[in-house]
Amino acid sequence: MFNFSSFIIFMPFVLSTFSAILFLLLQIFLKNKYFTNLIISLILILILNLFIIYRFNYSLDENKIFYLIFVYLCNSFIFMNLIQASVSSIQLVLLKIIYLNPGISRMAILKKYSSKNLFEQRLKRLKSGNIIGIKKNSYFIKNNKILLVLNFFLILKMLFKGTK
Repeated sequence: MFNFSSFIIFMPFVLSTFSAILFLLLQIFLKNKYFTNLIISLILILILNLFIIYRFNYSLDENKIFYLIFVYLCNSFIFMNLIQASVSSIQLVLLKIIYLNPGISRMAILKKYSSKNLFEQRLKRLKSGNIIGIKKNSYFIKNNKILLVLNFFLILKMLFKGTK
């Protein structure tokens, strides 16, 4: 027997899992940047979520529709942060250096992990992702979409600055 209430409760979590699987498949088969694949997977599954809501609209009230969309977006936010953590985490970079160089000394780690090297790696990553560009030794933001994300986080920072 089909339990529609259980379906409503678990659907955002199942869709988030599908989003993660889709992201993994995009990473394997398409050679796009991880952020592009992440956004594609999240948007496609959100569209699927909206389609399911549209399909079952006759038996959904506003609370259930809000729940389905809100929980999926929250799960997507958590997933996005988990993916980003593996890319930019300082601890993971240190572990990678030690793993690739067994028995490495503290001085050698400091040499590889200097602020200059980190800065250069971050700039290289931003340039390779077409997020920033260089004209006459000056950096500029190439990708206007990133401005939306940047402004969103700046607004959040301003909103929650006084809550500490």
